[in-house]
Amino acid sequence: MAGLGTLHVIPVPLATPSRWSGLELRELVARIDFWIVETPKVARAQLRVLHTECDLGRLTLTSWSKHGGNDAKSALAACRAGHDVGLISDAGAPGMADPGAEVVAQAHAEGISVVAWPGPSSFLLGLMASGLGGQQFRFHGYLPHDSTARKGLLNRMERDAAQGESQWFIETPYRNTKLFSELCQTLQPETQLFIGLGLTGPHEWVQRRSVRAWRSEGIPGALTAKEPAIWALGR
Repeated sequence: MAGLGTLHVIPVPLATPSRWSGLELRELVARIDFWIVETPKVARAQLRVLHTECDLGRLTLTSWSKHGGNDAKSALAACRAGHDVGLISDAGAPGMADPGAEVVAQAHAEGISVVAWPGPSSFLLGLMASGLGGQQFRFHGYLPHDSTARKGLLNRMERDAAQGESQWFIETPYRNTKLFSELCQTLQPETQLFIGLGLTGPHEWVQRRSVRAWRSEGIPGALTAKEPAIWALGR
């Protein structure tokens, strides 16, 4: 539709420093003045990584909170006025385990062009590094906080993994060691458990073992660093 700007969906680094530089986005970041972001403070740091000479003072940042209370229509006002808008999350790919998908859905509803840019995604990087089923897989995002619901979901995930569909999920970094212990207690010994920690960063740690092997080794020291992690179950 003539007169509308474009919504650019832009992945940002998962770690700092990162082996993914985002240099191909330099020109785009340099010319976009309007951004829809998760956390403004984090967004400014990420934009500075994507373009070291970015003039942060001229940017208009609209916060899209994971806690709700957002208005996708208002967030896209700059696009309706003919400006290109960038959408980023705090880390990795927007729309995956964060509320950015609502903005993209609204853009489609209004006839605003959407362009997705290549970049890091912990889920896709983990899938590539795990050797688990890449033909059939399911990404669950964050696990439920309720212990009963979480255990029930893990049991269903394990059954689906046994049928050849790898199961992927994430958790807040401060729960890494607790989650590891829970998985070792809940899952069957022959289930394969993959952990991808701090992907693309200087302390990246990627390991896959059977639950039986993980139990015998104990809590990995790498997990105590509280780095963001992607987890998976498979056979």
